[in-house]
Amino acid sequence: MKIWTRVGVTAVALIAQLTLFVVLLLWFQESASWVTAVSVGVSVLVVAHVLNSRMAIEYKLAWSIVILLMPLFGGIFYVLFGSRGGSRRSMERYRIIQDTFALDQLSAPGAVGVHPAPDLRQIGSHLSSKEMEPVGQVCLPANPARQATMLADAGPFIAYRDTATTYYPVGEDAFADMLEALEGAEHWIALEYFIVADGTMLDQIAEILFNKVKQGVKIWFMYDDWGSALRMPAELPGQMRAAGIKVHAMNKLGLGLTLRYNNRDHRKMLVVDGVTAFTGGINIADEYINAVTRFGHWKDTSIKLCGPGAWGMAALFFTLWEQTSGDHVEIAGLRPSLGAVAAAAQPGSGLVMCYDDDPFDDISLGWDAYRGLMSRATTSIDVMTPYFIPTGEMISVFRAAASSGVRVRLMTPGVPDKPSVYAVTRSNYRPLVEAGVEIYEYTPGFLHAKQMVVDGETAIIGTINFDFRSFFLHQENAVWMYQTPAIADMTADFEKAVAVSRRITLAEVRSVPWVRRFGTTILRTFSVML
Repeated sequence: MKIWTRVGVTAVALIAQLTLFVVLLLWFQESASWVTAVSVGVSVLVVAHVLNSRMAIEYKLAWSIVILLMPLFGGIFYVLFGSRGGSRRSMERYRIIQDTFALDQLSAPGAVGVHPAPDLRQIGSHLSSKEMEPVGQVCLPANPARQATMLADAGPFIAYRDTATTYYPVGEDAFADMLEALEGAEHWIALEYFIVADGTMLDQIAEILFNKVKQGVKIWFMYDDWGSALRMPAELPGQMRAAGIKVHAMNKLGLGLTLRYNNRDHRKMLVVDGVTAFTGGINIADEYINAVTRFGHWKDTSIKLCGPGAWGMAALFFTLWEQTSGDHVEIAGLRPSLGAVAAAAQPGSGLVMCYDDDPFDDISLGWDAYRGLMSRATTSIDVMTPYFIPTGEMISVFRAAASSGVRVRLMTPGVPDKPSVYAVTRSNYRPLVEAGVEIYEYTPGFLHAKQMVVDGETAIIGTINFDFRSFFLHQENAVWMYQTPAIADMTADFEKAVAVSRRITLAEVRSVPWVRRFGTTILRTFSVML
């Protein structure tokens, strides 16, 4: 009841403020003609700003239409709900924190520096052939070397070798190992999730956390308040703080109008002692482990990193923690011992790189990473995503890959969780199928996995959906991998999923009734807002 009360009060306060704003604006308009001129002028300036931004053209057009349809207050609505949060000062501070954590990782066990970061140019590397490019003290083929370089140049993202990787095709498998890792924690635990919901999964995790903090284990718990608002027990954060667990709520619900509700923390990660880390699509809610049934069988995938690469995920967590909570963490004091890292490592197991994407700039590292893999594919591209709301550029990348002879396969849910988003997803099938892209819908239920495998040797898995929100508005995270054992498991799992999925045919996409086409055309126009 407390949850609904808090959310209800927040919703009423926001609606009341918006209503008051509109009423006052209309009243002033009647009283003074200059108010209308100023309001329309603001909207025109906002449209000019939107059109000259480096955002996707679909986003520009959708918001321009909305603003021009409501010239009196459309510009203000965009500022509140369409623009991305983050002041220049906040962004600068975030970059400074990122640089600090990047420097810390350079001396971490298993770290592999990537040119052209200036601090790494002194690392000795030698080319074995013209087809190979240096990455720290190892040589890689040109394509993965360039991908790693692009990611490393974008933030505090360092590649690690000798990291054991375990792929989980469903949430319940990952959860079993997550509990085992939590039980084995000796020094510290860091958790970050978009959704934290009452239920069996939360009960088991919370029980371990309360026991561990009594044993002297340090614990940091970060969650998105907007994503968890209706589902997390209202008393849980207070109970955790009282027990000694450090808790931080991202996008905390409040009574004032704010931009932050549009920029949610969609990241999902668990790090234990700096040597074990998990990420993927699962949140802390029972449907993610199929303890309850919501939309048929819930298929979600995850990855576990053991050894050097786990420290990269720890850096992601504490970078955002320090930026948003204001609580400084001495990261060097949390670094695992060389012995602990060596015990968890798996020599010769390829490269991993943990990275994230934030809404504080006009660059989508999430999309850039996907595009980089797809544009260099030579044989195959396998993609799983719960939502497929692409821009025109993204459609072109898929079509170009398929037209060049690369086998491109896209898998989406067979049972949707959001009907409107599902309708838009399906409306994008036709140009892909006509270009030769194979599209499958996961018949058993809802597919929530977010991953890509290219040529069977490079992969990305994490929290990044193929939609505008993930690429431009949310905090996201993922793991880039090259020649790790988990990639073969990801490919095998894709084949198993194909076996129980329905392939979309060319005849099907060409026979959609005109009424449905008209409806989805309207939805697609504003799909970047979904």
